[in-house]
Amino acid sequence: MSKEGRLRSAATTALLFSAASVLALATSAQAQEAAADTGASEAVDAENVIIVAGIRASQKASIDIKRDSIAVVDSIVAEDLGKLPDQNVAESLQRIAGVTIERNRGEGRYITVRGFGPKFNAVTVNGRTLATDNNGREFSFDVMPSEIIAGADVYKSPQANINGASIGATVDVKTLRAIDQKDEFSFAGSAGQMWAELADKFNPEISGVASWRNADKTLGISLSAVYTERQTRNDEFTIGAGHVYRSSTDSYYNAGGVPGARIGPDVAPFTRVSMPSNLSPFFFERNLKRYGFSGSLQFRPTETLTVSLDGLYSKADFKEQQTGLSYDFSGGTLVEQVVEGQEAVYQRYQGGFVDQILQYDHRKVMTNQFGANVEWKPTETLKMRFDASRSKAERRGKEDNLFTTIRRKNIDLWFDRRSGSPIYEYGFSSPTYPNAATSPDGITAHYYIWGGGTDVDDKIEEYRFDNEWEATSNLTLFAGGMYSRRTKTLTGDEMPFGEQCAYCGSDRVLPGYLFQPTNRNFFQGGGPSNIIRDWVIYSPQQLVSVIDQFAAEDGIAFNPAVFSPSASSVVDEKVKIGYVMANFRTSLGSMPLTINAGLRYEGTTYTSTGASRTVLSAQPNGQGQNIIVVSPVVPVGFKGKYNDWLPSVNIKLEATNDLILRLAASKVMTRPTLTDLSPRQSIQTNPGNETISRGNPDLQPFRAKQIEAGVEWYFNASSLLSAAAFYKKIDSFVTLVTTPQLVDQVTFQVTVPDNGKGATVKGFELGYRQAFTGLPAPFDGLGVQTSFNYTKSNANYTNQVAGVSYGLEGLSKTSYSLVGFYEKYGLQARVAYTWRDNFLQVASGRNGEPEYFAAYGQLDAGLSYEVTPQFTIFADALNLNDAKEFIYSVSEDRTKEYRRTGRRFSGGVRVRF
Repeated sequence: MSKEGRLRSAATTALLFSAASVLALATSAQAQEAAADTGASEAVDAENVIIVAGIRASQKASIDIKRDSIAVVDSIVAEDLGKLPDQNVAESLQRIAGVTIERNRGEGRYITVRGFGPKFNAVTVNGRTLATDNNGREFSFDVMPSEIIAGADVYKSPQANINGASIGATVDVKTLRAIDQKDEFSFAGSAGQMWAELADKFNPEISGVASWRNADKTLGISLSAVYTERQTRNDEFTIGAGHVYRSSTDSYYNAGGVPGARIGPDVAPFTRVSMPSNLSPFFFERNLKRYGFSGSLQFRPTETLTVSLDGLYSKADFKEQQTGLSYDFSGGTLVEQVVEGQEAVYQRYQGGFVDQILQYDHRKVMTNQFGANVEWKPTETLKMRFDASRSKAERRGKEDNLFTTIRRKNIDLWFDRRSGSPIYEYGFSSPTYPNAATSPDGITAHYYIWGGGTDVDDKIEEYRFDNEWEATSNLTLFAGGMYSRRTKTLTGDEMPFGEQCAYCGSDRVLPGYLFQPTNRNFFQGGGPSNIIRDWVIYSPQQLVSVIDQFAAEDGIAFNPAVFSPSASSVVDEKVKIGYVMANFRTSLGSMPLTINAGLRYEGTTYTSTGASRTVLSAQPNGQGQNIIVVSPVVPVGFKGKYNDWLPSVNIKLEATNDLILRLAASKVMTRPTLTDLSPRQSIQTNPGNETISRGNPDLQPFRAKQIEAGVEWYFNASSLLSAAAFYKKIDSFVTLVTTPQLVDQVTFQVTVPDNGKGATVKGFELGYRQAFTGLPAPFDGLGVQTSFNYTKSNANYTNQVAGVSYGLEGLSKTSYSLVGFYEKYGLQARVAYTWRDNFLQVASGRNGEPEYFAAYGQLDAGLSYEVTPQFTIFADALNLNDAKEFIYSVSEDRTKEYRRTGRRFSGGVRVRF
């Protein structure tokens, strides 16, 4: 569907739901007016005795948080003890107006708020910054099981006392605390199985949550635990090294006569034609084991003193294997070519080669946080809090990683993009043996990397002191300070240049017993008919063992990857914070008016240390590789500092008992992501994909001024209609700059982050939530939750490599969420559809080109039945519409990745008492 078509579809959907909303509101309002005739006091009494549970209770709790807040806050609250309705917190957050998520192979991983992607959003747990195993600051929600979370608040407008500097939003995740729970003891547990369609595997999921407090509410303990196993498979078609621009006069085509890629006499000369560097259809298989715990211990020895100890621990073990083909066009003779515009849409080679890659990656992730909080009220009007916390995240497993490549030589191969499918048509054959893709014949040793990758250590310690003084009945003053230190250590391994190619000439034939067909049927039932759907699979460890035997016979040594100083770095960041703030309550005529105003100071100092090296020479070897010579590494170190004064004001006007108007303005900042501050560098040397990427420790933070206005109508206790408009003026922005650099015979694309010009972002968001309790039975169990978001930016940066303009990373112009539910007679049903427009994923991706994530919509559903108050059976379905993830480069006709993740179904039982 075209972009205009998607916008029309979104607008039509919004209009339909608006019409439905008006009808439902009218019906509900009539029911409320009838109920109001019985007297307001009776309505309040009825609310006190009716127990609301499940979806409606969750919706009411989140509405109450929004209504009571002075700042602009939206929330999610667990429906029941230990039960968010999605795989992880990110997928629950996407139901909030203004929040969208970025999916990674079927699971929500990052969030975007009002057009600002993950590096612009701060994530805290109980107000404390949480460490992350990513190279930068971005937090991956796929390591945080939803079962250990009680809820989350999204602060879209800042308050001076809220921890977390961000242009986007601060997301504060809440864990369960027992001392203020209604029941002295409660427990909930669930056990089930998830079935993944493509992997055809059943995966266990077990969780439990317990909360206890004494009758006097002086001691409380809570504990949450979850264990999950998931075996999943994705079918993915990728242009592994991206599209490249080539001319027939390039040295790539062996103008000097060295064996390699050639141009046949029937192919017309061409200049700067874009073509895929290679084609890589592959099976991506993941085996995940994840468990997590959260707990709290609270002690209230007196009415004026409360001590809380909190802990969170999550560990995830990801084992991932990619098994696929790699059509590399750096060999053989180009005998046919069709060019449309500047794009090669069809090419055929003779006498070339086809590689196959099997990559094994092991990612072991641990995240923890431990904190202590003391709250003391020495007087009726003074409250003091001291909070200390430490958080750590680490990623390990690089020593287990293994990247292997095998090669078939003297192959005829072709691709064709003219069908318009994101999966290009492709095929290859051998003149010497049939069924070339699955045959064990003619396979030779080529290339491998044993180990390699990056280990991550992220350590955060924070100490803060807050004071709250109720100066008068209408004025509350706040003041406090905070100190934090964050150390991000990246430890990279790599094999020395020249030792990665086991047998570059591919003249060692491998024994056929190593290989057998995968029998997996690539994109079964989908994609063009003229593609290869199966190839061979093998044990990479066994393959390396055979290659090592060959090497021993030939007197060659291949060693595992070793520590690389230039691929490693340490960024040490210290922040000192102080703030003053006031809440002032007055009235504008008969309308209650609350003003929150504050000033926050943040002083940042940092050091960035690592090592550097340069490429001294680079020459093609004519056998599908480049010969690279690099300089010795040289230690480098940088220091930096900057100071920010951040004023903010939030105004809340209660125009009526049910209508609230809001206005907020602030100055905000986001620190550069830690990968950009790092001096570490990455050098890619494959022909057609020669790149150098490195950080820039001299970066200044993102800074912006923002203003927003909103209106909220609380037309009954569990219903809300809201709208908000916002405007952000970004004064400084970090953007990636890619420039070509010629070294000998090879041109590298060098990408470095730099401070660029600013931009503006503006938009609006609509939200509507209602439980139709005023309808006649059985329809009074119906409910709906919807949101619509529109964001626009004038950001217009230029990509020098592709010659195109791009905007802000992570910004979708439109997105919406539609959730319908039914809850009555022990039955709970939910259907949810979320959709977001295409967005820029990476401003400078493969070969320096911008990469976009295409528009994506996913349908999920859930059903449960309460057999008894203590026992419930449930079933859930994810991605019922079998949506595909599509990433493209520059324009939608240039595929970067196209993924099928498949449907997932789960079922099981829940108990509570």
